Amino acid sequence: MADAVFDEIRQYVQERTRLCFSGHKRSLLGSKLQQRVDALALPDMSAYRDILLNSHSEEVVLLDLITTNETCFFRNPRQFDYLRDHILPALEEERGSASFRRFATGEQPGQLNDMRLRILSAGCSTGEEPYTVAMTVLEGLRYPRAWEIDIVAGDLSESCLEIARRGSYETARLKGIPKMLQKKYMDASDDGATFREDVRRLIRFMHLNLNDVMQSDGGGDTLPAGAFDIVLCRNVMIYFSSACQQQLVNSLYRIIAPGGYLLTGDAEPLHLFRHDFTPVREAGCLIYRKTGSNAHDQAV
Repeated sequence: MADAVFDEIRQYVQERTRLCFSGHKRSLLGSKLQQRVDALALPDMSAYRDILLNSHSEEVVLLDLITTNETCFFRNPRQFDYLRDHILPALEEERGSASFRRFATGEQPGQLNDMRLRILSAGCSTGEEPYTVAMTVLEGLRYPRAWEIDIVAGDLSESCLEIARRGSYETARLKGIPKMLQKKYMDASDDGATFREDVRRLIRFMHLNLNDVMQSDGGGDTLPAGAFDIVLCRNVMIYFSSACQQQLVNSLYRIIAPGGYLLTGDAEPLHLFRHDFTPVREAGCLIYRKTGSNAHDQAV
């Protein structure tokens, strides 16, 4: 009976999140469920199942418990080096040229904003990745104030998002940030530092369940098709089954604009999947580009 109830809960969580609980992850889920049974002083797992299936707040608590939140600033620095030194300058030159051509010809841009940059950090955890992205963007663009910069950062864990929104980190967690960037973008305190408002305002933190993205052909209203110039989905796919990983790759392809980029984790090379991305081999790390004409070139 206990195994049947456990499998029912496991199936429910997998259907809600696409997270896979096989092998050692099955034992991990079991221990987290037992924590909640004990914390709520319930008689058994059946009682917990009844609460979980009828309480959104309990689902939020459980998802916080079962998600892995290992992260740090400038994780896989070669990706951020390439973003700063190559991708962003190329985008700035391309978009600036397109904007100048519109101005020179008297053409109205309409709904197309040449100087808009949209980046997605999927699985942002406690915020280290999107803040790293924000600093990299500010360092990589020659004229960042000329841009409309929108960094969307999403995660399944509400407690992680609360930490991320505050933008405050203890000293031990700042070790990945060069001192020069800490002084430039953060206000120091006795026990750590906080990102300044001009950095925090570049990022929109939101609850993000990648299951919702995979279920929508176009990415949905929140993540519409072709919306992002750059997507970071790093060390996230490894928590899904192989079939779900393939579906996630397909979904990420849809939400990236033509000519846009995808950055994946060290253990997530895309050669394991069917896809139309092109590896950016000169980067020397896992960066892929969506093939096809750039949307701005098509519109000019």
